[in-house]
Order: sequence, then C-alpha cells, then structure tokens
Amino acid sequence: MSDPQLHGKVAVVTGASRGIGAATAARLHALGAVVVLAARGKDALDALAAELSADGSTAIAVPTDLSVPADLDALVATVQERFGRLDVLVNNAGVLPPAMRTEKITLADWNAVLAVNATAPWYLSCRAQPLMTRGGTVVNVSSTAASYPSIGLSAYNASKAALSMMSRSCALEWARHGIRVVTVVPGKIDTELVRPIMDYLDARDLSPNPLGRVGTAEEVAETIAFLVDVRASYITGSTIVIDGGELLASAG
Repeated sequence: MSDPQLHGKVAVVTGASRGIGAATAARLHALGAVVVLAARGKDALDALAAELSADGSTAIAVPTDLSVPADLDALVATVQERFGRLDVLVNNAGVLPPAMRTEKITLADWNAVLAVNATAPWYLSCRAQPLMTRGGTVVNVSSTAASYPSIGLSAYNASKAALSMMSRSCALEWARHGIRVVTVVPGKIDTELVRPIMDYLDARDLSPNPLGRVGTAEEVAETIAFLVDVRASYITGSTIVIDGGELLASAG
C-alpha cells in the first residue's frame, strides 16, 4: 500500500541506474511517488523504469550526464513539461576517482570530480527550486569523506565537503520558501562505487567501522524516504550520518 504522504509526489533521483540511487528510486516509488530517473546509463535506467512502471506513467528514465549543464537543464525542462512541479530532489550521483597524490592530479581530473560531486548538485538544485512549492525537499548525498582527509582522494574529499556546506547554505536561504534541504552521509555502503575501498580493507583484514559490516543501499534509501516524508517536516539543514560508527572511530 502506498504511503499517503508520498502518493502523487514527483521525485527526481540522480545516479539512479545503480546502488543507492536505484534503491532510493525504488523505495520512493513503492511509497507512492512518481520517480524521474537520471543517470548516464540509458539501458540500466530504462530497465529500472520498466520494472517500476510497466506503462511508464509513474517512472520515467531521462538519460543525463551530470557534468553537462545542458543535460541538467533538459532534465528540469522534462519534469516541468511532464508534471509541472517537483516535490523531491535527491542529488545522489557521484564519482570516486582512482587514488592519486594531490600534486599529481591534473586540473582536468580535479574539475571532473568537482563537476559531478559538487557543481551538478548545486546547479540542479537551483534550477529545480522554482518548481518546488512549500514542503519540497532536497536531499544531497555526501560522504564520510567530507569529514576527514584520505591519502590520494583530495579531490573527492573536497567535493563532498563542498556539497555538505552547500546543503546548509541552501537550507538557510530556502527555508523562507518552505523548502527543506538535508544532507545524508553514507559510510561504507555495499555499492560498486565503494567496492575498491572494501577490497583494500578486506585484503588487510581491517574493519570498515565499529559495527564491523558495510551498510546496504536499501538502508540509505530508507533514511532518504523518511527525510522526504512529512514526518521529517521540521528537519532542515541537518546532516544525517549512516556509517556504522565510522566517524566516531575516526574521531578517536
């Protein structure tokens, strides 16, 4: 049965072709939302859209390269033309580059990481904001990497730290419009993006966090579903950490 609070709501989820994005899109759809799936992988998007909505009425795929502003403009235009409004935006898409010492990162590689992880969520949020009425919610998916440095990942660390601060700035500015902005901070989640890190930890018999296990995409999706629901209507500018205690351990 659909949750009446999400029934008929329109949600855009980026990075929806796999991992946290796909799990989030599926969860929001199960709770009654119409979902717009955005990512570069057209085949995967089409397959998920067909799985969620056979007739295409409640799940549509919009192939989008998050690093291309024109693609983001087209995504917003599609939502406006098809639905005339937007209730939920989940900025989930992200890239994790190969580890490389800071001084060896090229300007092009640095810009490529920032373009997807920080600039695209800012740009898309700003273009989507006019479609949102009071009660609209933006969820930005950051990372525990925003809180502490990692050798070889300075571009990724910087991009996620920028995203977290951007979320707080938008929350402060858009509160007067009744639009909430929150940040979700996953730790080690069992996704393709994080698998190289997990392989590294496994090879050295290291635990990912105090709970001793990786999280699931569905656990993150469930948290996002709560945050966009009316039950979370007094939460804005907050950072919700889902990391099995990883940040607690790093602080020690």
